[in-house]
Amino acid sequence: MFRLSQRVSGRWFAALVLVLGTQNACKKPISRGECDQLLDHYVELLLKADRPEVRAEELLRLQHEARTKAARDPAFSHCPEEVSRAQFHCAMQAKNPDLLEQCMLQ
Repeated sequence: MFRLSQRVSGRWFAALVLVLGTQNACKKPISRGECDQLLDHYVELLLKADRPEVRAEELLRLQHEARTKAARDPAFSHCPEEVSRAQFHCAMQAKNPDLLEQCMLQ
């Protein structure tokens, strides 16, 4: 379980760093709440890809853990300024973690 938690947060932060590196002045920022939704969706996709039989309680626990870690990460605080509305909509429609990560590179 702990290993999965590290994988979830590690992949998220790696994707976030890619987003921060691809700044675009035309991006329409999203809200902090939407950043949290994006993180929750990413954690869910990662977890279901790794363990399709995951229980809802475990998913909620890991989403909460990822949000707690993200709140302490300075890079995540820039999410509203760095993630465009188009990236957010694309990512929220993604059916697996790889597709979500591709959305974040747009």
